[in-house]
Amino acid sequence: MEALKILLDVRNHPVLIHCKRGKHRTGCVVGCFRKMQNWCLSSVFEEYQRYAGAKSRTADLTFIEMFDIINLRQCLYSIIYQYQGASKKHKLMYQGETTQKPPRLTSF
Repeated sequence: MEALKILLDVRNHPVLIHCKRGKHRTGCVVGCFRKMQNWCLSSVFEEYQRYAGAKSRTADLTFIEMFDIINLRQCLYSIIYQYQGASKKHKLMYQGETTQKPPRLTSF
């Protein structure tokens, strides 16, 4: 859930997802993320198996299949989109954050 919260927050993008070998934990996180993106389960499994290769685990596929994306609604509800100024740019903010701009850093 924590990894998916980081993926959902566009302020963290771009994001590199990896684990020790890039198969099982990474595959589960990406698989759950794909479910959240409304991929069909067969496509999620195909992508997982393509990258996990011979090390594919049935337990990982079961975890992905059983993962309930509804649990992420609480996280999604805590994120709101607000418009800033006349430019109408979208900014992703959490409840309680202000639209005040942080001080600008200048390098010499």
